[in-house]
Amino acid sequence: MTAREYALLEYLMRHPNRLITRQMAENSLWGSESSVASNVVDVYIRRLRRKLDDPFEVKLIETLRGAGYRMKRP
Repeated sequence: MTAREYALLEYLMRHPNRLITRQMAENSLWGSESSVASNVVDVYIRRLRRKLDDPFEVKLIETLRGAGYRMKRP
């Protein structure tokens, strides 16, 4: 797991069952001054899903369409 993947996972885990918008995730990972590509959070979420969700029946990362993401408690 890369450092950014770990940081995003940690951020999601510190806010279980709460909506995390892309903007919130970007600010947490890159700071509010940074300008990153619009889909960079989606890319990192996909990488986390490959490692955490795809191999298992119970999925932890939930997409709230048009809003953001949420880490569900198992």
